Amino acid sequence: MKSLLAGSLFALLLVCGCGAGMQESTSEPRSASHEIAETPPANSNQPPLPNRKIVCTAEVDLVVEDFEPVQGKIDATLGKFGAFVAHSNVSGSAGSPRRGEWVIRVPVENYRELLAAARELGETRSVRSDSRDVTEEYYDVEARIRNKRQEEDRLLKLLETAAGSLKDVLEIERELSRVREEIERMQGRLRVLEDITELSTITLRVEEVKDFVPPQTATYATRVRRTFEESLGTLVKTVQSATLVVIALAPWAAVLAVVGLPVFAGVKLRNAARRRAAR
Repeated sequence: MKSLLAGSLFALLLVCGCGAGMQESTSEPRSASHEIAETPPANSNQPPLPNRKIVCTAEVDLVVEDFEPVQGKIDATLGKFGAFVAHSNVSGSAGSPRRGEWVIRVPVENYRELLAAARELGETRSVRSDSRDVTEEYYDVEARIRNKRQEEDRLLKLLETAAGSLKDVLEIERELSRVREEIERMQGRLRVLEDITELSTITLRVEEVKDFVPPQTATYATRVRRTFEESLGTLVKTVQSATLVVIALAPWAAVLAVVGLPVFAGVKLRNAARRRAAR
């Protein structure tokens, strides 16, 4: 009896141990599979996004009271952002309203900063900006160039191994010339796209206006100063105009004096003779 009880107890312990071992062995794969499901794959098959090719342009119209220091300010501002002037046109002269236009090329990463700095060169009259995405066209031209390169290589290999008539060789050369011409044309377009996307364009126009009063930015002190300057300028112009009139009449006054004095003297003498005769 004791031996039977001991054998039953041993069998029960053996079953419990096996059940615990099975539970432990099955729980580890379950946790591992759960961990793998939550971890994203290290290598993704999604292609990287291409660099965007954006054409940025802007036009800035400014008004200044003194045009003289404008060029120096523009040069100093462009030096900070690695920009340069592609074209400029300045008209007018000292003493009369002057105006200028500068076409500025700036690296695209400094476009926004330079646009903000350009607006600080004077009082803003208007600002117009535009952006155009040419990414699709850029990479399409690149792909077409690669395809044409492959076509060129095939034609070159065919030309090297050509054993036919002279007519066949000339036909291959004509096709090769056509393919190369297309490649050059597409490369030219690609260079244009690279230029206008790597360097943005800002057209800056500055006009000298002495009495310009912006709708919101002018303070009371500025308006008082400008009113005084305008009145003083009007007075100076009036005096100058009157002086010019006097100078213009001076020769005529001399002519009238030479011609009129004998006539005046004759009239006076005649009147004196009449008075004497009357007495």
